[in-house]
Amino acid sequence: MMKRASVKLSAAIALAALATGSALAQGREPVPPLGVPGPDADQPALLELRRNLLNKTIMPLMYHHMDSVFPTQEIARGGPVTAIPRAERPLNFSYTFAGETRPAEEVLERTFTNALLIIKDGRIVYERYRNLTRPDSRFMAMSVSKSITAILLGIAIDKGSIRSLDDLATDYVPELKGSAYEGVTVRDLVDMKSGVDRSDGDQQKPGSPGAARREDILVRNARPAVDEAFLVGRKEAPGKRFDYSTLNTTVLGWVIERATKTPITEYTSEMLWQPLGTERPAFWMTDGQRGKERPLTGIGFNATLRDYARIGLMMLNNGKYNGRQIVSARWVQESTAEPHHPLVPNASTGYQHSWWTVPGAAAYGANGVGGQYIYIDPATRTVIVKASYTPGDAREANAESNAFFKAASAWKGE
Repeated sequence: MMKRASVKLSAAIALAALATGSALAQGREPVPPLGVPGPDADQPALLELRRNLLNKTIMPLMYHHMDSVFPTQEIARGGPVTAIPRAERPLNFSYTFAGETRPAEEVLERTFTNALLIIKDGRIVYERYRNLTRPDSRFMAMSVSKSITAILLGIAIDKGSIRSLDDLATDYVPELKGSAYEGVTVRDLVDMKSGVDRSDGDQQKPGSPGAARREDILVRNARPAVDEAFLVGRKEAPGKRFDYSTLNTTVLGWVIERATKTPITEYTSEMLWQPLGTERPAFWMTDGQRGKERPLTGIGFNATLRDYARIGLMMLNNGKYNGRQIVSARWVQESTAEPHHPLVPNASTGYQHSWWTVPGAAAYGANGVGGQYIYIDPATRTVIVKASYTPGDAREANAESNAFFKAASAWKGE
């Protein structure tokens, strides 16, 4: 076993040396060598769980037990819990999808729901937990994490730690010079317009370079997630085109950390989680390298349903909650108010500062793969949080969830 491990390590070192030499020849920063796998890399069952993050059989349970599957860092809460008043009532409305009208509660099973919370005018009117979940269960956010990281960016700008969205990422992380991220602004990162050749869809193609990087980073923890910035090339000039990539938010988290001179987990606690008066500590999943753990700021946030709702209420109230202006009203309005920018001409959705928007409408939201949502409609003072386990092709379930959100938003709650 030791001899085999030595051979593998020697091969890894040789490959790293080749990559380094090639990078230097091209005038780029050298690619960081593949590191020692994380502390759990010798546990095949655990690695298989990580590889099957989107497996429909295990998603219903795994998505509220991520601290049993990945290394994590706890986000401390502090101070009195802010109560959310309650005025619960039955879901006595219906929604229409694909030409059929259905009772509201059918959405739970039809869209693979673990938990659902609806708030009207600051009061919880409906709260339901399924599949062994409870009010203290902490649900995986997936890409809702991107919207939370964007809030942290707004706070860093409010406090002057980041001067402008038009600053270069390399102003804060000079190590990115020579990589595909040279010339990319903070705005490009948060709006998914970096021009870097790394789309999220590539990660799911077996045998692709993206899938191999995913195995190294997310499964075996053999390199930190930020290393991927040095492993990808450029597709086009920054700022030109929307191209959804978790790597952009990974780099954005690194920028925030450097700019604030504070670890992201600590910054999340001090600037967001404690001011919100949350009920439970949250946690970030991390990349797991011993002594170098960093939060997965694009996908790794986990919290209770009610604490996600507090984020939604803060956004609904222009960044103010628990008697405090947590992030500026200017930042919230810039992220979510008109004009919305569609992804392509005539698109039904837009994307601004890592929030999904609806051109021509007030509603907006944070969305994550598998059916994770914070839906906010300022016009009706509605906040909806939904934790799901959507298997396979999620387009139909997502479309039905959005039809439900619109009907729930229009519902008077009476």
